[in-house]
Amino acid sequence: MFTKYVLPLLAVAGVTFAVYTVVQARQTPPPSQPLITPPTRPSKIQTIAGAGLIEARQENIPIAVNIPGTVVEVFVKKGDHVQAGAPLFRIDDRDYKAQLLVREAELASSKAQLHKLEAAPRPEDVPPAEAAVEAARAKLLDAETRYRRSDKLNERQMIAPSDYDIDHFSYLNAKAALAQSEADLKRIKAGSWKEDIAIARAAVQLAESQVANIKINLDRLTIRAPIGGEVLQLNVRLGQYAALAWREPMIVLGDVNRLHVRVDIDENDLPYFERNNDAVATLKGRPQVRFPLKFRYVEPYVIPKQSLTGTNSERVDTRVLQVVYELPDDSPVPLFVGQQMDVYLKAATAPKGVSLETELNLPRLPFEEDEPAKAKAGS
Repeated sequence: MFTKYVLPLLAVAGVTFAVYTVVQARQTPPPSQPLITPPTRPSKIQTIAGAGLIEARQENIPIAVNIPGTVVEVFVKKGDHVQAGAPLFRIDDRDYKAQLLVREAELASSKAQLHKLEAAPRPEDVPPAEAAVEAARAKLLDAETRYRRSDKLNERQMIAPSDYDIDHFSYLNAKAALAQSEADLKRIKAGSWKEDIAIARAAVQLAESQVANIKINLDRLTIRAPIGGEVLQLNVRLGQYAALAWREPMIVLGDVNRLHVRVDIDENDLPYFERNNDAVATLKGRPQVRFPLKFRYVEPYVIPKQSLTGTNSERVDTRVLQVVYELPDDSPVPLFVGQQMDVYLKAATAPKGVSLETELNLPRLPFEEDEPAKAKAGS
């Protein structure tokens, strides 16, 4: 009974199940739907596609330090709006304040020395010099009287020659002493030498420049905003040592009232690019929202394309031209600096003077001219 009825039924059921399984396995599964609809080119027009990156109107400005040091005060937070010249953070300035005291003391000393030279002669210096002249004149009269008396006695040979010489040289010495005293009095009344005053003035200017240099450095220790804008990034912390070379900017500023998008156009598409052609952009993940773009400027230097990782070392083997467009003010969705966009530009119908639909009229190369003859000879 089992062999006659059950086994054939089981065999038929197994074959039926195998056929059903094979048929189901060979059916094409329905296509899977992506979680986010991919971007699509605008229809009915030939376009150029490029990757775009949203940036501030005056580009993103990285802020660094002019003088390294320890951060002792931070004045802003992320997202703050600052005016041009507003303080952002401050570096420890105790060393420069101590240097300023030294330079100011040197400046005061230089000014005092200059004032001393310009105020010469002192009223107290003139009377002693005049008294010295009168004393020298009196000594000259005394020496002259003794010399004349000795001269007469010497003519009569009534005095020793040595005594005559003593009186003679005493007279000459007194005459020279009077001349020296009069010259000293004249020098005192004339005041300081103009070259000495010039040297003193130069010393004052040097000291003033050193003081001004210290004050400038003190002001540079307070890092200020070069433009008005929003604090997009804040990578500085209280107590952090701010070095001249840092792996990332301390602060990134940008004017977000009007946003731009920087588009990388592949060098292969450059013959089809025109500045004022229509352009639209879509956000990553929001391809259904389109933004009309307004051309601003081209950076006329083709550069190696960089991947959007933030590093300068990761590059691919292609070059791009960077074009900057302006985004509309009335955006239907929020936009943020640093977002990626897919940008589509209306392509030119042809490069200037060249038809893209026909072959370029280029001269044949020497080896190309022989190809038809070779083909005919071979046939």
